Amino acid sequence: SLSVLVAAVHPQPPVHARGCWSTRASGMLEGKATVEDTDMPAKMQLQATSAASRALDRFDVLDCRSIAAHIKKEFDTIHGPGWQCVVGCSFGCYFTHSKGSFIYFKFELLRFLVFKGMADEQPLPC
Repeated sequence: SLSVLVAAVHPQPPVHARGCWSTRASGMLEGKATVEDTDMPAKMQLQATSAASRALDRFDVLDCRSIAAHIKKEFDTIHGPGWQCVVGCSFGCYFTHSKGSFIYFKFELLRFLVFKGMADEQPLPC
């Protein structure tokens, strides 16, 4: 298992009252995903970015919870249970993940973190 610290911070103050979106950016996000960090195989990386793209087509860009749920459910279906997904423009987290199951990428201002959770390997007290 690997532990990772991720912090996604928008470099400018929020423009839109509901988050980090200006009225110009509150529509559909376009363009390609930029992978910032990963230990996933290339095929799984493509599945993650494709799942994000499908979720963005289906849900409002401000509905980060529904976008994350969509990606998580898709990965649970394809790769088995235990997947986690965080979506937003500004978040920090610390987690332990299964080797080969972590990706952190962005579509414009929106950040995506997908990983398969794993407990820390620490001995249980007697």
